[in-house]
Amino acid sequence: MAGQTITDEEREGMKRTIAWLVPYPIPGSGGHRTIFSHIRHLAERGHQCHVHIGEDRQRNMGEQALREAVEQFGPCPAQIHRGYAVPGRVDLAVATAWWTAEVAAREVAAAHKIYFVQDFEPCFNPMGDLYIRAENSYRQGLIPITIGRWLARLLRERYGARADFFEFTADAETYFPIDAAVQEQAVCFVHQPEKPRRCPVIGGDALAIVKHHCPEVTIYTYGSPEAPGYSFDHVHLGILSREECNLLYNRCTAGLCLSSSNPSRIPFEMMAAGLPAVDFHGDNTIHDLPDQAVLLAERNPSSLAGAIIEILRSPDLRETMRRRGLESMRNRPAALEFEQFADKVERILAGEQIKEKEIAPLYTAAPFSADLPLPPVPPPAGEGEEQTPPRAMSLYRRLCRNRIGRVLKVMWKGYY
Repeated sequence: MAGQTITDEEREGMKRTIAWLVPYPIPGSGGHRTIFSHIRHLAERGHQCHVHIGEDRQRNMGEQALREAVEQFGPCPAQIHRGYAVPGRVDLAVATAWWTAEVAAREVAAAHKIYFVQDFEPCFNPMGDLYIRAENSYRQGLIPITIGRWLARLLRERYGARADFFEFTADAETYFPIDAAVQEQAVCFVHQPEKPRRCPVIGGDALAIVKHHCPEVTIYTYGSPEAPGYSFDHVHLGILSREECNLLYNRCTAGLCLSSSNPSRIPFEMMAAGLPAVDFHGDNTIHDLPDQAVLLAERNPSSLAGAIIEILRSPDLRETMRRRGLESMRNRPAALEFEQFADKVERILAGEQIKEKEIAPLYTAAPFSADLPLPPVPPPAGEGEEQTPPRAMSLYRRLCRNRIGRVLKVMWKGYY
């Protein structure tokens, strides 16, 4: 059966009981949306899915309240349970975060166990207990199935895991070019200070350089209810729906989305909408983002700004990136992701071993580099004495608050 398409008759005999261990749903979470979309697809293929929700934010929440928390991401044809206790023995257990991997490995009785990995979670924490515990989740004997190629490669090389992957995709019914859209000289930036891996300071510094050299360009930020408070003119849009994101991508000239861990879905969604995107150049991006469709820059504000300015000032480059991005995403519909993951699950249920495919970079161009100094930050109006710029102080306080909050949460509840 290896390397061949599973027939409908074979699949009919594979319908199994699957227990998913899922952290409490966070409103607007892309990671939760991905998890529940895959659960829905497996249920539609006939598998009996059970969702076990941990980290109950209200003591003794009933099943209906939990279901409402889950179904903010769409219908979930699965049984919902409070807590990670999985009764009896199931055919497959699926961990979805590092602490659920510990539970799945030690406490769940299952014929097969996999680890649905969406990011390199150790880097969410400073080096210490949580970093090491998250690393150890890859050594629990679960079979990792990752979103994207880089994560699978990393887990193989660093932890000896027999990891497989499915591709990043975008929903073509949500993200697409709008012919009637009026394009502005504008850049949109995913600003999420609550996620340090999104590098809000480096991104803000890059945009300050862009605004200094291209003052006519409008800067839009979005992705968080908290405005960045930049010293230069910008428009903060807050949290947008997916449909609003597509409208924004169709209005802008370039998009900036930074990730210092696994790539975000957002550059793929920008490509599907026809928007040229800029991100970091590194092992975590070159294995999943395609040549010519994005522009990957050195990891500093100057180079990121230079890449954005290059796109703003070069119609030929914009058109090449737009065309290449649309071509790439035509081969990556959302259905591909669901089918790839479901096929791997059903092969594991059938007792097949993971066959490791070679993973080579898709992006082969050198990192974009530029030497554009950061413009000076003007002092606050009416103040002559030296002060810390409001943007830097605000971000510093946010980071301290987030880190202290995570430590207290772990001490009290055992998770972050």
